[in-house]
Amino acid sequence: MYPQNPETIILQNKYYPKGLKEIDIYNYYQKNKSRILQQTMGRDLMLWIMIEINKSIVQRKGQETNFIRLNMHNYDQVMHPRVISVHTAMKRSDDIGIIDIDCDDWDEAKQATVDTYSYIIQKFPIVNSAEIRYTGKTGFHIFCKLNRSVNADTTRFLFKKFLDESPLVKKYTVEQKRSLGIANLDLAPNKFRGNFITLHSLSVWGLKCMSVDHSDVYKFDPYHARI
Repeated sequence: MYPQNPETIILQNKYYPKGLKEIDIYNYYQKNKSRILQQTMGRDLMLWIMIEINKSIVQRKGQETNFIRLNMHNYDQVMHPRVISVHTAMKRSDDIGIIDIDCDDWDEAKQATVDTYSYIIQKFPIVNSAEIRYTGKTGFHIFCKLNRSVNADTTRFLFKKFLDESPLVKKYTVEQKRSLGIANLDLAPNKFRGNFITLHSLSVWGLKCMSVDHSDVYKFDPYHARI
């Protein structure tokens, strides 16, 4: 679906002082079609749609279904130029787990990410592998591949128990809400239809959700995620 108003600015902030236009969003998601489809295959989605400059709404249902899914046949129709961000939903039984590192202090968020990633990789036996992802806003996700599919609520329980019994709780919180100046290891996405930003999607700030090597976290800057 080529933009009807390609030069219309739909997002403007400090990362894009001249603004992002409909054509910029369209070109980005066309270029990354295969990447987005690979990440969203068989999963329900939540779309963030810009209705005017810097103002978005959330869409969870399709025109004829109570859910949104992407495939090669409907991608160009669903991913119209005002869709800024794609979030993926957790399945009822899934082989992934997510720790959302959230903090109002950028340096603290980086430290918590490195600490948590290192501990998870070394000490948590149900995790086969883990990846650090910048979320396109103020924090990171630690995206964990589990050694088997588990009920999403069970995953949240196991992660909470593991983190509560780890030395990480001496430095960080494991709660539903963060405290001022302290990084929170949020487990909220780990539930049936719990949503998390899709790898390679843009955030509502127009920054890419992207993989970051653990050795690069300290020097990572959000400007690296501009399109």
